[in-house]
Amino acid sequence: MKFEISQTLRTSRSKREIVDFLESQLRKVSNRVNRSGESVTAKAIEASFGSINRADTTVFSVREKDRGFICVADVNYRPSFAFWFFIIMGLSTFIFWLLPIIFYLTQKKTVRSAITDVFTRVKDEFESDAKSYSNSVDSLEKLAILKEKGMLTDAEFDREKQALLSNLSPAGR
Repeated sequence: MKFEISQTLRTSRSKREIVDFLESQLRKVSNRVNRSGESVTAKAIEASFGSINRADTTVFSVREKDRGFICVADVNYRPSFAFWFFIIMGLSTFIFWLLPIIFYLTQKKTVRSAITDVFTRVKDEFESDAKSYSNSVDSLEKLAILKEKGMLTDAEFDREKQALLSNLSPAGR
């Protein structure tokens, strides 16, 4: 069974920075992570006792899209050899054959949840810059209004403007 999970990012940061951070976050949920160019492959995400019934491989990619990026996880989720072994062994009993199926379905939710959590951490990390920029632009507009109304002198306006702009520069991050 295949499924896809995606997350849109609005950021001015580079694709390489996003892929680097994505890889570091994936290493927290899988000890089988490989990077090949601009894609990252993770296997056995959130492995646990119940994951013996599944074999999952997920390929993560980052693509440019509308003033930002989209992170995509293409998940190949399938039953493992152990799943089929337990199913066959459990056929002779009334209910034992259900256990591998229950573990398999529960683990699918675990994988989906782990990937969603990784994407949330990536979004939180990279969109904070965009929010900071938006807040600074709003503050500049408010300063301009105060200056127009005569509530700020030219010197005060320039000083406040410089303070806001210094926060936007790469050195201020």
